[in-house]
Amino acid sequence: MHGMDMAEETIYTLVAEAGRTWLAQAEDGHWALLVPDPGLIATQLACDGGHAVLAPLEGDAEIDGTRWLAYRWGEGESLAERLAGGSMAKMEAVRLGLKLLDGAVHGRLVGHPLGPVSAERVLLDSDDMPRLAAILPRGEAGDDALRGMGALLFHMLTGSPPLRDPRGALPSLPGLVPDLDPRLESIVLGALGEPAAPKYEHLLELRAALIDYLAELEALDGPGEEDDSLGAQLLRRMEKTEDFPALSRAIGALNRITDGDTEKLQALATVILRDFSLTNKVLRLANSATYGQFGGSISTISRAVMVLGFGTVKSMAMSLVLIEHLTDHEQAGELKDEAARAFFASLVARQLAEKSGYRDLEEARVSGMFHLLGRLLTLFFFHREAQEINRLVDGGEPEDSAARRQLGVSYEELGMSVGQAWNLPGKLISSMAAETGKPRPPRHDGDWLRLFANAGNLLTRATLADGEPARFKGFLQVRDQFGEALRLSERELRVSVDDAARETLREAAIFGLEAQASGVLARLRSLAGLPTLAQQGGEAAAAAGLSSRTPAETAAQTATDPLAKTAGAAFVALETFDRPEVVDALASCVQDVTETLLDDFRLNDLLRMILETIYRSLGVNRALIATRSVQRNAIIGRFGFGEDIDAFLPRFALPLDDTADVFRVSLSNNVDVLIEDVDSLAIRDRIPHWFRQIGAGSTFLLMPIVIDKKIVGLFYADKAAGSSLRLGRKELSLCKTLRNQAILAIRQKTPPTAGT
Repeated sequence: MHGMDMAEETIYTLVAEAGRTWLAQAEDGHWALLVPDPGLIATQLACDGGHAVLAPLEGDAEIDGTRWLAYRWGEGESLAERLAGGSMAKMEAVRLGLKLLDGAVHGRLVGHPLGPVSAERVLLDSDDMPRLAAILPRGEAGDDALRGMGALLFHMLTGSPPLRDPRGALPSLPGLVPDLDPRLESIVLGALGEPAAPKYEHLLELRAALIDYLAELEALDGPGEEDDSLGAQLLRRMEKTEDFPALSRAIGALNRITDGDTEKLQALATVILRDFSLTNKVLRLANSATYGQFGGSISTISRAVMVLGFGTVKSMAMSLVLIEHLTDHEQAGELKDEAARAFFASLVARQLAEKSGYRDLEEARVSGMFHLLGRLLTLFFFHREAQEINRLVDGGEPEDSAARRQLGVSYEELGMSVGQAWNLPGKLISSMAAETGKPRPPRHDGDWLRLFANAGNLLTRATLADGEPARFKGFLQVRDQFGEALRLSERELRVSVDDAARETLREAAIFGLEAQASGVLARLRSLAGLPTLAQQGGEAAAAAGLSSRTPAETAAQTATDPLAKTAGAAFVALETFDRPEVVDALASCVQDVTETLLDDFRLNDLLRMILETIYRSLGVNRALIATRSVQRNAIIGRFGFGEDIDAFLPRFALPLDDTADVFRVSLSNNVDVLIEDVDSLAIRDRIPHWFRQIGAGSTFLLMPIVIDKKIVGLFYADKAAGSSLRLGRKELSLCKTLRNQAILAIRQKTPPTAGT
């Protein structure tokens, strides 16, 4: 059977027929799904909807004189095969339906019609991401995708497609699924166009209804939907502890920020800045030798995101949060050693990704670390079971078997259960799965990440094995199992490990893993020919390079010290001397802004970088930038950092009237104002009523933004206690310099306008 495009003919071998589709294999070995041609007029059929769910249409083929469309496919079972064994659980069906809707909505929004949607056209692979063969070239007449999705939901919930009787009536959903709640029944019937059900005009409306339904169902967490799997039981045991919910919140806060968020820099910086220790570690890592190649010192989280990228900084933070939470425990020694193993494995995975040409190295790094999530969680929350697993492994039992005997699940399955509870991305969850055999060539990101994570873990195990014969055997096993899929030689695997080991020893201190006289880091130092801490003591080891820091790292640490020095300490009310650490932090930001102004930049990103420095270096409760609203004739809070900032911003609304309060005086005269105490006799009558009502601090700094005598906005920073915000001469001068740089940036990015 041949493809019909003679210019580049593809030969397909028919493998299996399913309904009105054929599973076929192309001559180069890849799989294709052949579906009937609905009568397309286009001659150039190939199209790709640009979404993981949408299978690319690669061309057409002829079977017995009839044209069929060929979609690029993969290994796995079809949804029809899955449903042949019975219906799906309610939650499973809704979640799968939402994933398919995500792809279908994307396809329609970018202009592609969709062909028929049916269970035979849905592939279920091991990456938790379905594939739908339905996209059609732009300009073609598509099928009714809304009805198709409704029929698919019906099929998943009942195990049978919605076949109407001679009168056009559908089978009763409650009759087929007795425990189906009325709301989900109404959604499905609405998608099928039943007159008594809600009417959906677009796929987006159906998607929104399912999202609301799922959110409500998960919030209720009814016993009828409770997952009773062994992984879920372990998860519930962890949720009853004090530590796991805190870890879940920390990971969740980062995970909820996506690359699609319009204000992703603000959101990410805000989450990181809430944790002083995390802020310090992210900045030290950003200035380490691994990332120093990007040039210049990085002294703010905002600058780190601008220079290194959103994904890189988010990945750094997730790794740091995981290790920080899981090493603060009574078993800290064992946990730090296991965390060091995960850290090393993550860097091996990153090196493998780099040498394989994978585009997102930090994604590979996070996958390498989270692949060992189950091991870390077991040691932290199920210490007795972990000890017994180690005893069994030492006695010769395979780790997977030992874990199942003690926990009921493997380490990987436990990690995946927790990843699903945290709503981690599907490809990150799938990277936690063990690759037991020789893997197939990777087809998409999920395949690649699982390869990097598994190979990184096994190379870590081989490197840390006792004796050269065991290490050599381990490397050969990884080469034989993964070398072909990774397209890497044994030498490249060894170079990856060597490079990762150097990075591990260089960056371990940033992760709080530097003080080890034995264990993983000591082993790596020994293999590298460096003295261990046990041999020379901490001072000698530091001299050997374990905890060395670049000048940029030192600058970053200094830049963050003011908060550490002032947190929890009594304020010196009359302090007016310049503080060297504050001056250094402000001066470093001035340099960062100068470099940024020479490049292409987003104005809001640069303003956030300035604002973050003011917030952190001065140790204020909150800092914000407010800009003029012509419609409201007021200066309105736009974005900021600090205490309760999301609620504070909308309350910060300074009317531009003729009131002679301190704000209007500052703006009208373009003068910077530092109010030591809003309740002092000299100033209290100049503090406006609106300001006293919004929960602001008793001492604050105002720096107007005035351009060509036009009021544009202001910088504002406050502290709770009166007279607690005092600035030295250099400190105030540098704050003004930053404000002036902001004005320069606004001039560069804002075209001149008429009027005042």
